[in-house]
Amino acid sequence: MHRNVIVAHRTDLGLERSENQDAYGYWFDEASACHLLIVADGMGGGACGDLASRLTVHTIHAQFFDPSARRTPIPERLGRAIIEANRVIRERAERETRCQGMGSTCVILAVTGGQAYLAHVGDSRLYLIRESRIVRLTRDHSRVQRMVDDGLITEEEAMSHPDSNLIDRSLGPHATVEPEVRPEPLELLAGDTFVLCTDGLTGLVRDEEIFTIIHEAPPQPACEALIELANERGGHDNITVEIIRLVD
Repeated sequence: MHRNVIVAHRTDLGLERSENQDAYGYWFDEASACHLLIVADGMGGGACGDLASRLTVHTIHAQFFDPSARRTPIPERLGRAIIEANRVIRERAERETRCQGMGSTCVILAVTGGQAYLAHVGDSRLYLIRESRIVRLTRDHSRVQRMVDDGLITEEEAMSHPDSNLIDRSLGPHATVEPEVRPEPLELLAGDTFVLCTDGLTGLVRDEEIFTIIHEAPPQPACEALIELANERGGHDNITVEIIRLVD
């Protein structure tokens, strides 16, 4: 089952930004029969947010599939890859003073052997659509998420809260980063659909709307429709969507 997948992706500038600081990647490794998907959302002035997200995607991919790491359990590989990306971004920022403080979120999905593994830092999200429901598999590392958890605001209010762009964890700004890695794999079913995305989507499109669009359309048209909807509602940020669907 792990080979039979449909993958789609799309990134968009949005309507208010002058550059796209999101990055994404998808790879299938024949040796391990593993699909790897990454979405990252960069932060920083000038071109540095773009640089941070690209460094994140490149480093995590290289580290995860490094031959020396193949015998390491996948959750540990994901955590190590994120920590290495944090080091690479900080090292680059120290060499280029204009990029001091640059950073990036990341969300990662690895699919192999009928199981899914995930990890993230920041507020880029991963969803699972299975049968008739959507489940968010990641919890935002953000100020507004803590306010939701404490019962101070609702999920709906969080979407338009003035602090919605303040995140608690990211790659780059600090010497250490604490990746959130799901310790146990998720057992997969045929028809499962995973969605990785940046907050340019989730800040404007509700979870149930994501479900409806993806439930009713093939992956690539669904990517297009989600981005179109976010732009119809203002497109205030870059928008990136990556979808993988398991098929019989």
